[in-house]
Amino acid sequence: MKTLLTLIFSLVVLTAAAQGKNYETAMTAALEKMKSSETVANFQEAANTFERISMTETKEWLPLYYASYSMIVVSYFDQDVNKKDAYLDKAQQFLDKALKIAPDESELYSLQAFLYPSRITVDPMTRGMEYMPKMNAVLDKAIALNPENPRSYYLRAITLFNMPEQFGGGAEVARPHFETAKEKFDKFEPESPLHPNWGKEINEMEMKKL
Repeated sequence: MKTLLTLIFSLVVLTAAAQGKNYETAMTAALEKMKSSETVANFQEAANTFERISMTETKEWLPLYYASYSMIVVSYFDQDVNKKDAYLDKAQQFLDKALKIAPDESELYSLQAFLYPSRITVDPMTRGMEYMPKMNAVLDKAIALNPENPRSYYLRAITLFNMPEQFGGGAEVARPHFETAKEKFDKFEPESPLHPNWGKEINEMEMKKL
C-alpha cells in the first residue's frame, strides 16, 4: 500500500513538473515573439498567443498581463482614434481577469495606468478630466502595494512630462519622478524571467529630453 501511494505521489509530482515546464516554455516563446514585434499585426498575434496560454493556465496572471499589454501597445501604435477603444476594451478584459487572479499585484495596477492615457488620446479635452484621477488612483495603489516597482514611477513621470504646465505638468514637475524611476530601475530584479521587466530604457530616453 505504501509503495502504491509513493508511486501515485511521484506521478503527481512529475505531472505537475511537466506542466510547469510546458508553461514556462510557452511563455518564454510568446515573450520573445512579443519583444520582437514591430507592427500592429505582430502585437495582436502576441496577444492572441498569451490569451491561448491563459485559457490553459487559468491560475496564472502573467499570460493575461501580457495579452493586455500587447493590446495596449497596439492602441498606441495605431493612429486611427476610431479603433483605439476597441483595442483598449479587449486589453481591459484581459486586465480585469488578471486582477481577479491576483488582486494585490502591483504590476497590474501599473498596467492599468498604462492603459488610461491611451483612452485619453481619443478625446483629450473630454476624457482627461475623467481618466486622470483614475490613473493617479491606480498609480497610488501600485506604489502602495510595491514601492520598489519602477514602472509606477515612470508612468507618473511620463504623464506629468506630457501634461501642459498650466495643468500642473511639465519637465520640471516630472523630473523627480523620472529620477525616482531610474533609482528603482537600477535596483530592480524581476521575480522570474517571465515577470515584467520593461521601461528602464524608455525612462532613460525620456530623461534626456528634460
